[in-house]
Amino acid sequence: MGKRILVVEPSPTLRAILQMYFERDSHQVVLFEDYNAAVQALPRFQAEPPELAFVALHADRPESFQFVKALRQQYAWVRLVLLIMQEESNQFAVQRLVETTQAIALLKPFSIKDVLNLVTGSL
Repeated sequence: MGKRILVVEPSPTLRAILQMYFERDSHQVVLFEDYNAAVQALPRFQAEPPELAFVALHADRPESFQFVKALRQQYAWVRLVLLIMQEESNQFAVQRLVETTQAIALLKPFSIKDVLNLVTGSL
């Protein structure tokens, strides 16, 4: 049985790619395009919380920061991977959130191999 993976990513292309690779490896994938909808759905995961979350973090979208904080508050043990645009990675708010949530920062564009290694725990 695979892992339960939460993906919050506004890009339909990136969501579809992640879903395809995760499901190919027999993981259960829960997808969200919208951060606010993802926050509203968090309580529903209590029976089956995700083991891993891939969340796109955008410096110009405060709701992405709010979602990450809500996820950490409700599911502190979830392995959290923040998908960050390279040009935003040096911003203080982004660095601070990565640090305070103990997330793994994965800079876009990234290799799907790196993503899959994070799922298997190889990175």
